[in-house]
Order: sequence, then structure tokens, then C-alpha cells
Amino acid sequence: MKRILGMLGLTLCASMASAATNTVENEVGTLLLEASAGADYTQFGVGIGIKPENNRPGFGGLYYEQVELDHGLETDIKMIGFRGFSVEGSSEDPRGADITMGLSQTERGAYKRTGLSAKATLFMPIMSDVTWFIGGDVRPTFLSVDWDNDVFTELGLKVGVDWRLIRNLGVYGHYYHESIISDDFEEERLGSGFVAGVNLVW
Repeated sequence: MKRILGMLGLTLCASMASAATNTVENEVGTLLLEASAGADYTQFGVGIGIKPENNRPGFGGLYYEQVELDHGLETDIKMIGFRGFSVEGSSEDPRGADITMGLSQTERGAYKRTGLSAKATLFMPIMSDVTWFIGGDVRPTFLSVDWDNDVFTELGLKVGVDWRLIRNLGVYGHYYHESIISDDFEEERLGSGFVAGVNLVW
């Protein structure tokens, strides 16, 4: 059963790689830099890939991210995979999506999980160059190499606002909530709070 689920996850990951590059079809080589911080929270990410020729906000390619939480017990979440995001429409009516799929590793005290993970975020317009977004990050144990019978999944949720200062440079703020969900759906909170950050496609 584990092998079947793993094969399904790898197939989904390959599809994600294709989607990440197809999202920004008129490609120009680019670098993505992202960083954010809050109380008991730090995050940075770097990606290399392609962006749209027409200079609209977007990226598709290989991406690495690390998140550190210090809510009681220190938690370290690393991820490498394929990321694709694009903001469509005019600056007056921006909307888009951000999808990442890859391999992640979570370490918290004696707890450790390594396996497939998936993130998705939707952006909806507020006003010119400003969007609000909502997203989720799922890291299930049944798609991990170190299966934990007591844990169902790790779950990250966020909601916030993004402001594009220029097309490929944005600042954002959001509320995040990271947790571990057990098999009986009880929650162990890894961290929660408000975060501010910057996103640059160069």
C-alpha cells in the first residue's frame, strides 16, 4: 500500500513539474528570492526557473524553502520541489495562483517526517496591484518514508494580503497556522502568528 501511494505521489509530482513550467509559457530565465519573518517565525526561499516574457508577475521552476518555528519546541521545515505561480489580469483586477509540490522534511524534537508535500494559494483582487490570498500546505504521513501510525498529516494554513510594488517585486503580510493532525484528528500546534515578507522575481 505504501508503495502504491508513493508511486501516485511521484506521478503527481511529475505533473506538477510540467504545470510549473507551462504556467509561464513564454519563458525568460529568472531567479526567485523570498523571505519573511514574524514572532517565533523565519522563512526564506530561493528558486531558479523561468518567468513570462511580457513581464507580468509569474515564476515556474525549481524551488527550495526553509521555515523555522520556535513555538515552545523548535520546528524546522525544509522543502525542495517545483513551484509555479502567475498573476493574471490587469493591475486593476489582479488574480492568480501559486502551487508548489516536492519533498519536505520536518524535524521537531524526537519527531521527524520526510516525504511528499503540496502547497496551493489563491489570489483575489482588492484594488490596483493589491490582492488578498488564502492557502494551505499538506504534508501527509502516508506519503512519507518514515511512516508514523499516530499521525495523519501536517497541515499549514495562511490568509493575508499581497501588494505588488512593481510587477516582479511584492511585499506581503499574512496570518499562519502550522499543526500536526493525529489519526484521531487531534491537533498539536507547531506555531501560529503574523508574518511580513518580500517576494522578488529577478
